[in-house]
Amino acid sequence: MSWLARLFWVSLAVVFFFLAALAVNQDPVVLHFLTWQTPSLSVFWWLLAAFGLGLLLGLLGITVLTTRLSLKNRKLSRQLGHAEQELHRVRNLSLQD
Repeated sequence: MSWLARLFWVSLAVVFFFLAALAVNQDPVVLHFLTWQTPSLSVFWWLLAAFGLGLLLGLLGITVLTTRLSLKNRKLSRQLGHAEQELHRVRNLSLQD
């Protein structure tokens, strides 16, 4: 039950943070990229978009890294299984002689 209360307070703090950021960053800005320019939006929306894009790119990077490590772990587990089978076979062979 304590994790539920903690989740509630953390989510409430995040909501208040976003509302405060929205209240402070209301100045409209236009971003220029070479010859192209963006529509006029408040600073808050640009910051939120940058945060969301960073969150998605980080999630993608962690997913790729986790998948790569999982595949390597599976390969090493297979190699360990083969090595244990070979060790068991060698131990039984030496006992029979």
